[in-house]
Amino acid sequence: MEFSEITLNSKYLFDKYLKKHDPQISELTFTNFFAWRYYYRFRYAVIADLLCVIAVPGKGEPYAMMPLGEVYEKNFEQAYDAIRSYFHERGRKLCFSRITRDELTYFRNRVADDASIVYDRDNSDYLYLTKDLIELRGKKYDGKRNHINRFKREHTFEYVPLECSLLDECTRIMEEWCRDKDCQCQEGDYCERSANLEILRHFRTLGCKGALIRVDGEFAAFTVGEMLNEDTAVIHIEKARGSVNGLYAVINQQFAEHEWGSTTYINREQDLGLEGMRKAKLSYQPLMLVDKFTVYPV
Repeated sequence: MEFSEITLNSKYLFDKYLKKHDPQISELTFTNFFAWRYYYRFRYAVIADLLCVIAVPGKGEPYAMMPLGEVYEKNFEQAYDAIRSYFHERGRKLCFSRITRDELTYFRNRVADDASIVYDRDNSDYLYLTKDLIELRGKKYDGKRNHINRFKREHTFEYVPLECSLLDECTRIMEEWCRDKDCQCQEGDYCERSANLEILRHFRTLGCKGALIRVDGEFAAFTVGEMLNEDTAVIHIEKARGSVNGLYAVINQQFAEHEWGSTTYINREQDLGLEGMRKAKLSYQPLMLVDKFTVYPV
């Protein structure tokens, strides 16, 4: 069984199976697989009419993801057995990661009772009602409205949809953000900065939308997202000049209003266990967490 590397030419195949799968988690977009292909060393194969993706990261243990497509018991068993053989032939411990609560049913029917199923809080996604992020109504959003109102009093700003001619501005903002955060991304390493730059370079081909905020005549924030499924958008990137109070709140609200008003939900990805990111995502009062699990079959 041959697993292939991901290239831009893989997009049609991934989109075909992702559409059948109706993805609920932020990892399940071709954009994510493509942007992080060097870090996670993703490989894929079609088995029993399911798209099977394996990650072999340079750091950490290899894992498989939920087979993608129109999943039912029989073809899941075939894909599962093929993936298990692939791992065992290479002397690797079998592991499935980023498994949703609903998908656990397939594993419980297939693996031994003493299999280990671990809740992955750090990678669980934050899901919001789009109208909440646009309107920011009620007492729970008092702080957000105050940040935005202060920003509007102190600055002039303009919302500008992302075009190819503005990619250099996004790159500049990204580099500025990295300097401020003291990014530990050495030459030759692949990190968030690298993945974000890949998304920017190919945002049209990947089917993403983006926007920038111009503050007092200078671009100071940008964001990129796309549709995850029929009623949910997912935000892949959001970077802003940290010294401008309220700018993150503004670009969050403006992007939701201008680009995603027709959606029901917005998925703002995970917090990776970072305390500051967790606090920020919780402050927007998510509708729910999209829980993810790691399965270690015995």
